[in-house]
Amino acid sequence: MLSRFRMGIGLLILACIGCASPVERDAYNAFLDRIAEDCKPLIIGSDNIGQALVFNGVGGASPDSYHDFLSATKALYYGSIPPAVYRTSLTASLGGGRYNDRSFDCIIAHLPKN
Repeated sequence: MLSRFRMGIGLLILACIGCASPVERDAYNAFLDRIAEDCKPLIIGSDNIGQALVFNGVGGASPDSYHDFLSATKALYYGSIPPAVYRTSLTASLGGGRYNDRSFDCIIAHLPKN
């Protein structure tokens, strides 16, 4: 199940990476910086994603969890998946936890308004 999730998210990311301009990529990176700061503690399952974002994937989260988070968040940011799918997919991948709802709500609240 998780490998299908990763493959599906990976395909969505490949589809939207080619259409992102340098300005759009900079805006996405700024979004990641903002949620790392504004959504503290940004914890999903048992992984401190906020810490991993601050330190470019080092510490706070397992490499697989960090990769899954980045893949799903990029798909969410670029509109390839809706928020409900984002929540469900990351909870299935990273696990449940007491901070999940708060973290997801904060991430979704920081999405650019289209």
